[in-house]
Amino acid sequence: MTAKRIAQALLATVLALALVVLTTGASGERPAEQVRGTLDGQRVRVNLPATSEPKGVAIFFHGQGSNYNHKMDGTWLDALRRDGWVVASSMFHRENWGNPVSTQDTMALWDWAEEQGGGEVKLYIGASMGGTTSLNALVHADRRPPCWYGVKPAVDMSTMGNVPGANRFISQAYGGQPYPRDRNPVDAAFKLAQTGTTFRFVASPRDPFVPYDTNSEAIVDRLTEFGADVTLRTVDGPHDDPSHYSAHDLVTFANECAGTAD
Repeated sequence: MTAKRIAQALLATVLALALVVLTTGASGERPAEQVRGTLDGQRVRVNLPATSEPKGVAIFFHGQGSNYNHKMDGTWLDALRRDGWVVASSMFHRENWGNPVSTQDTMALWDWAEEQGGGEVKLYIGASMGGTTSLNALVHADRRPPCWYGVKPAVDMSTMGNVPGANRFISQAYGGQPYPRDRNPVDAAFKLAQTGTTFRFVASPRDPFVPYDTNSEAIVDRLTEFGADVTLRTVDGPHDDPSHYSAHDLVTFANECAGTAD
């Protein structure tokens, strides 16, 4: 082989190795694959794991002022994807505060995410307002997952006075009328307990926006009274403090609850 051909062969090898690194990442994993779409006017997306046999589908519910991209590109939710889960999200009509249309959005996303990901919905993850959105979907939809995980979840709409704009958004979400009692999760604890879902709450007593005692602490007490399988992880720090977002806790709960641990 001539020196020129040897050099060409070496160059081809280097380029091939570079392509492998670029397409798999430093760890040898495939990068996150995304599918985006629109359902009933709402933007949706799924992040797909590097397997054709996912452990399940997790649906993430964003908080007030956020959207379908919130947390979807960060390490917290990506820990689930890397562990073999499909992770899906929607706009859910933005500041929905768990109104009926957000429940319809959840069911539309459920079908689409299962189709795109090839797995079954097994987990809801609610953040702040997304706590109400996801818990109302548990109560009012005809399908529900076996597992629910809430981070600084807002579950009592009557106590949202410290959240900028929340009372106005809540009123708009329910057409200017008082929200129904069974759409306020803390008041629907009995119905939630009857779903058979396993719950985990993550909240901080120092949260200045979502009061700990009237939200996570109150609903955990009621769910426990009504016989639900529920745990509470107390963290330290304000509303969006990093202590809330433990990838280890999320992945461990998901797998133990869904029975998908390796």
